[in-house]
Amino acid sequence: MKQIGNRIKELRKEKGMTLKDLGDAINFNYSNLSKIERGDRKPTLELLESLADFFNKDISYFFGNKEEVPEELQKLGVEWLAFSKEMKEKDISIDELRALAETIAAIKNKPTK
Repeated sequence: MKQIGNRIKELRKEKGMTLKDLGDAINFNYSNLSKIERGDRKPTLELLESLADFFNKDISYFFGNKEEVPEELQKLGVEWLAFSKEMKEKDISIDELRALAETIAAIKNKPTK
């Protein structure tokens, strides 16, 4: 995860921004951003999406080449990233989506009469 932090720091410095500047710009706590830059904390997918949008980069930029992208994110694909962004714009949380998925699964598993 250190590489991700280094890439964030490089982009931030290229723009001449402090941690606080960047945190304010993307509405994220600058102290936590500092921990991510140092590799002491893992960034969320939501944070990486915000940073990618802010810096006008593809999210894959933070991971380097494809081999460095965690398999879990490789499997998500562009369609799921777009869906994630759409849900965020509609203010639908991951917990709400999980509850909906559980409801759908329960309906599918319910025997029909």
